[in-house]
Amino acid sequence: MISPVIGRLTKNLPLRVVFTVPVLLQLVGVVGLVGYLSFRNGQRAVQNLASQLRSELSARIERELKGYFSAPHDINRLNATALVYGELDIIQASAGENFLFQQMKIHPTIAFVYCGSANQGEFFGVLRSPDTGELQLSYGNQSNQFFRDYYSLDVRGSRRHWLYRADRPYDSRTRPWFKAAIGKERPVWTDVYIAFTTGLPNVTASLPVYDRAGQRLLGVCATDVVLPEEFRHFLKGLRIGKSGQAFVVDRSGHLISSSTDESLMVGTGDNVQFLQAVDSQHPLIQSTAHYLLARFGSFEAIQTPQQLDFWLDRQHQFLEVLPFRDEFGLDWLIVVVVPEADFMATIASNTRITIVLCLVALGVSLIVGVILTRWVTSPILNLNVAVKEIAQGHWDKRVNCDDRTDEVGELAKSVNVMAMQLQQSFETLEAQKNSFSRFFPSEYLKFLAKQDVTEVELGDHVSKDMAILFSDIRSFTSLSEKMTPQETFDFINDYLQRVSPQIRAHNGVIVKFLGDGVMAVFPDRVEDAIDAALAQIRALEDYNQQRQQVGEFPIHIGLGIHIGHMMVGIVGEENRIQGDALSDNVNLTARLEGLTKYYGVPLLVSEDVLKKLPDSHAYQVRFLDRAIVKGRTEPIAVYEIVDAEPETVQVLKSETLTTFNQGVQQYQLGQFSVASQFFQAVLAQNPNDQTAQVYLERIQFLTDQGIPTPWTGVWSFTQK
Repeated sequence: MISPVIGRLTKNLPLRVVFTVPVLLQLVGVVGLVGYLSFRNGQRAVQNLASQLRSELSARIERELKGYFSAPHDINRLNATALVYGELDIIQASAGENFLFQQMKIHPTIAFVYCGSANQGEFFGVLRSPDTGELQLSYGNQSNQFFRDYYSLDVRGSRRHWLYRADRPYDSRTRPWFKAAIGKERPVWTDVYIAFTTGLPNVTASLPVYDRAGQRLLGVCATDVVLPEEFRHFLKGLRIGKSGQAFVVDRSGHLISSSTDESLMVGTGDNVQFLQAVDSQHPLIQSTAHYLLARFGSFEAIQTPQQLDFWLDRQHQFLEVLPFRDEFGLDWLIVVVVPEADFMATIASNTRITIVLCLVALGVSLIVGVILTRWVTSPILNLNVAVKEIAQGHWDKRVNCDDRTDEVGELAKSVNVMAMQLQQSFETLEAQKNSFSRFFPSEYLKFLAKQDVTEVELGDHVSKDMAILFSDIRSFTSLSEKMTPQETFDFINDYLQRVSPQIRAHNGVIVKFLGDGVMAVFPDRVEDAIDAALAQIRALEDYNQQRQQVGEFPIHIGLGIHIGHMMVGIVGEENRIQGDALSDNVNLTARLEGLTKYYGVPLLVSEDVLKKLPDSHAYQVRFLDRAIVKGRTEPIAVYEIVDAEPETVQVLKSETLTTFNQGVQQYQLGQFSVASQFFQAVLAQNPNDQTAQVYLERIQFLTDQGIPTPWTGVWSFTQK
C-alpha cells in the first residue's frame, strides 16, 4: 500500500529529490531527539552516580573502622579476667606471655597488648616489632629497675632470648592510656599519641581492672592500634573515581588517616606533631577541610551525615561527611570527596549511545531507501534478499511467490523448499547439541576455554589456585534404606535440581556429582564458594518445608570449603571421558566436609579460605579447632561460617562467642579446668552447641588417658 502512494506523490519529481529529502528529514529529526535525550540522561546519570558512590564509600569506611576498632576492647576484657585470676603476672613478669602471644597471633592488626600495675607502675606485654614484625615480650619491674627488657618469643609464645633493654625507666601509671582508663573508670580510647616503643602514632583501648570484690584497683589492661598502617592501606585500595580522596579527621582537625601517601606527622624527635587537615599538601584534602570549617565553623559542629558540593579551581567537587562514633569514646569524621570530572565517563557513555542511535537512524533511512529501490527495480531483488538471509542462517525466511508462475516463480519455490529442508536439518543438529551440552555444560566449556563440546579432548585441564567445595547429605544411607531404588533415584535428582543452580549462580563449576554429594570449584573468588554454600543451605530450607508438608523428614547437608592449587579437567580413556579435580587439596576439602558431622555445624572452611577474603568481616566466623585430618601430617585451622546456621542459632553463637573463644584459648594453653568452665558456660546458654560438647568430652578423655607431651593443642583424627 505504501508503494502506490509514493508513486503518486513522486511521479513528477526527480529521483535525486525522491531519495534524498526523506532520508535527510529523518536524520535531522532522529539525531535531534537523540541528542536531547542524551543530554538529559547524562545530567541525571552524573548526579545519581555521585550520590551513590559517596554514600557507598562512606558506608564501607565506617564498616571497616567498626571492625578495626572492636577487637582491642574484647582483648582487654580477656586480659582483665586473666589478671584478676592470677593467670597474668605483671608484678614479677613470671607468667602470661603465652596468653598474650596467642592473642597477637589471632589478631594480626594489633600492635601491642599489655597491662600496667597500679602498685608501682610495673609493665608486662607482647608487642609486634615495627621493624621485623616478630612478636616480642617486654616488661619492667623492680628486677630491672623499671628499665623495660625485651625478649624474643618462640612459636608457643614462651620467652627465648634477651634482646635489649630500654634506655630510660618506664612507669605505667604516668602513661596516657593508664590515666584515661582510671579517670573514666570504664573502657575508653585514648587520644591519638606517639607510642613510647615504636615512635608511631597510636590510639589505645584501655580498661581499668579491679579485684574480685571490685574495690581495689589492680591496674589497667590496654591494646595499641597503629593508626597510619593497616587502615591507610584500606583507604588507598578504595576506588574513588580517578582522583577522589577519602580521609578521617578527629574533632580537632588532625588527619587520622587518608588515601594519599602524604605523611601524617610533621616535625622530628620530641617536636613531632600530627598534621592538620587544613595544612595537608594534597590540594583536594586541604581545600575540603577549609570548606568544612568555613561552612560549619568547626569540625565539632558536624553531628549528622552531610552530602555537599563546592568548587575548587573551577572544578565542581562532590563531598560527603559521615560522623563516626563508638561507645568507648571514638569521635571522628569520615570524609569522601570526588571531583565531578571523574564522572565524565558517564557523559562518554551517553555519547556512545548517541552514536548508536544515529546508526539506528541511518538504518531506518536505509530501509526507506530499500523500499523506494524495490519500487524502481525488478522483482529479482526480492528473491536476492531472501536468498542472502537464508545464507545467513535465517532458515524460516520464505519468498512470496504466489502471484508468479514463470521461471522466477519456479526458482522462488525451489528456494523455499531448500530453506525448509535446511531449517529441519539445523533444528535436528541444534537438538543434538543441546543434548550433549547437558554432559558438558556451558560453564564447563567456558572454564576449559572451549567453544563447543566437539573441541573437548582427553587431558584438557586448567591448573591454578581455586576454591573447592564438597557437599553431602547427612545420614543418607539411613534415608535410602527406607526407599525403593526408584524413590532413591527420584529423591537424589529432586535434591540436586535445587542445590546445583546455586553453584552456577555464584560462578562455580560442578566438577561431578558423587551420588548424594557434589564437588564444585570456584576459579575466580573464594567468596563465590562461601556464597554458593550459603545459597544451597537456604534452598534446602525451602525444600525441607515442602517435605514436611507431605509428612517427610527434613534433610541436612554438610559443606566443606578449601582453597589451593589443583588441576581440573578431563580424565578417562578415549571412548569414555568425564570431568574431575586432582590435588591433595581435594582430599583435604572432603575431610573438612566430613568434619561437619563431628563438630555439628553445616559449613566448615580452612584458614586458607579466610586469608583470601578481601573483607574478613563479611561473614560471621568462629574458630573451632586446630586439627590433623586423616591422611595428613600437618595441622590446619578449622573455622565455622556461622551465617549457615538458622538465625536463632546465629544469635546464640554470637552471644557466646567471647566465652567460646576463651575456652578454646585455655584449651590450647593446656588449662583444661578453666577451659571446661568456659565451655560449660557456653552450653548453659546454648545447650545445642555440639562443638563445645566435643571439647568437654576431649578434656575428659585427656584427663583420663593422660595429656600428650609436649601439648600443642592440636587434635589428630584417625578416621575420615
